[in-house]
Amino acid sequence: MTSARPPRSAAPTVVVARRIKTGREDDFRAWDHRIRTVAESFPGHRGSEMQPPTPSHPGEWVTVYSFDTRAHLEAWLQSTERIELMTEVEDLLEGPVREQRVAAVSADSEPVTVVFSQRIAAGNDAAFVKLHRDVVERMKQFEGFLRSDLFPPVEGIQDDYVIVASFASRANLDRWLTSPVRRAWLARIERLIEGDRVMNVVGGFGGWFPAHPARPTGPKRWKQAVAVLIALFPTALLITLIRNQIAPDMNVVLAVLVGNVLGVAILSFLLMPRLTKLMASWLNR
Repeated sequence: MTSARPPRSAAPTVVVARRIKTGREDDFRAWDHRIRTVAESFPGHRGSEMQPPTPSHPGEWVTVYSFDTRAHLEAWLQSTERIELMTEVEDLLEGPVREQRVAAVSADSEPVTVVFSQRIAAGNDAAFVKLHRDVVERMKQFEGFLRSDLFPPVEGIQDDYVIVASFASRANLDRWLTSPVRRAWLARIERLIEGDRVMNVVGGFGGWFPAHPARPTGPKRWKQAVAVLIALFPTALLITLIRNQIAPDMNVVLAVLVGNVLGVAILSFLLMPRLTKLMASWLNR
């Protein structure tokens, strides 16, 4: 489950974590939409996603950009358009920005991923790689551990060694982060590194279907579709029946908008968490 080389579906990636001043969240959302729209126009753009604060990264707004090559990612990061937009957002921020450039990260969606960056002192590379192999063997003993990849420095884009580790849930990850095993490992690598370590936690994208250690990428897509249909059909039907009783003459565009908003809220916060728990054994087969 370890690799010092990019996985097959890897993509050069940058992870940016920010804290936003209270009351400026809507301004930040608008700015984030603008900058990610600009990023989409650059060659090699594979995707971007912004995550508002969640239990996976409380208080932080995390944006992830992926490009098909290091050259294309670097062209975006160094572009005049991005630099100007980054200057615009400074007034909305609370504290420093944490930015991690990773030469290659798996494009597969994983539920909770933590990204560590650390600069290794000259001559200590082999010892650090060996200690990473050792800690992964220990991580395998922790419930919910999915995988860990080690990415060595890449000239011109990634100066640090980067460790990417994924767990099935934030609770699983937190047990590892606070464990005596990890604290002991950090003490062992302290003599090998120089400067500060940087850590970002990225919550799962599309959290209706949490991964399972035996299936890190989540249930099969056709099973996800069946589960969504089971929850979506009665929800949409009920909303439509209630709307017809309360506001039968509502404008069709507004009716669709209201139905979609209510449907997504009901599925996300009420039905899907319970349904996926009930169907867990079938989903993960």
